[in-house]
Amino acid sequence: MTRALLLVPVLLAGLVACGSGSPEAQVHAAFETCRTAVEAGDASAATGPLDPAFVGPEGMTKAAARLFLQSTFRQEKVGLTVLHDQIQVRGSEARQEVVLLLTSRGGGLLPQDTSRQGFRLRWRRVAGDWKLLELEALQP
Repeated sequence: MTRALLLVPVLLAGLVACGSGSPEAQVHAAFETCRTAVEAGDASAATGPLDPAFVGPEGMTKAAARLFLQSTFRQEKVGLTVLHDQIQVRGSEARQEVVLLLTSRGGGLLPQDTSRQGFRLRWRRVAGDWKLLELEALQP
């Protein structure tokens, strides 16, 4: 279960900014794009939009996040269900709070682990794309 809790921030960190519309809609669309990549087991797509200065849980860097996901996806299939998603944009910065239901399973059909966790993400817009700078777990 601890491995699953460490996985969620890394998964969220891979959100890709895309599309037109309001900045809030772009962040939301990016989140959905990443969720699909995570469920497909694509570590590269999940970590692509991390800022080079990204800081995750326990000081995780962008490179460490990618290696962690590659290792995890070899052993588990991951599912993410969004229970809450709130986005606030101010200029070229955005803050997002999400609550997720994370499921993981090895070789079987049924989930082995399920956890509910909240996160706060800090984004910045760089050359029209949203890059994830920071991710922190919220207390349950």
